[in-house]
Amino acid sequence: MNRFVLAFPIPVAVTEPFKITDVVSVGADAKNLLVPGCNVRFDVVRNAPAAGLSDIFKEHNEISAEEASAIDSHKSLLFLLGSLKSADELRMVNAAILKVLAAGATGVYMQQSGTAWAAAAFREELGDAEFPMDTWINFMESADVLYTLGLEVFGLPDLCISRTNGAQEDLENILSVVADSIFVDGVSSKSGTEVDAGDAGVFTLRAETKSPFAKDAPEFNRQGIMRLVRK
Repeated sequence: MNRFVLAFPIPVAVTEPFKITDVVSVGADAKNLLVPGCNVRFDVVRNAPAAGLSDIFKEHNEISAEEASAIDSHKSLLFLLGSLKSADELRMVNAAILKVLAAGATGVYMQQSGTAWAAAAFREELGDAEFPMDTWINFMESADVLYTLGLEVFGLPDLCISRTNGAQEDLENILSVVADSIFVDGVSSKSGTEVDAGDAGVFTLRAETKSPFAKDAPEFNRQGIMRLVRK
């Protein structure tokens, strides 16, 4: 299973400790981290600041000038790496992300999916999300297909659906529902499995024979891609 990589722009230099809670700080030479309330152990990497970082956040989500300025004014980057084995662990990691943001990080970039959230946007999205995976999933569209990005970190194939099935927002919701059914509810991700997507109907998973990504591309999923076919 691929490990997740979370990158946080933070307001302290790489040589200084970053205080997450009253009792937990990430030192300059920290190698791992446990956040209170989260059983997932993070590996830690501290890096120097990166120029023009707000451009990455703008590509994924609209951000204000103030948010862009805050992101670009970061003094170092905090990387947290780990693995997820269950929906409970995912919820705990989401709660840990909120703690890091509350401590002063101005956003979070999820390397495995390319999602980038300014702090307020992550809080809002997670608060509104119906499923714990929502903030972790990115989407890519081709001329006729909509794909998820980032599901390999959950040990799952990515999903895709024909754009003839509806408007993009509706299709994103369908893909999110199916991803949640597989990871959270334990529905099989094997080809031929039927998955109930609620009001959108029932879909059958069909293995795609080709990936839109080269094998050395960061978006390539070694678990493959499953197409949702309306039953």
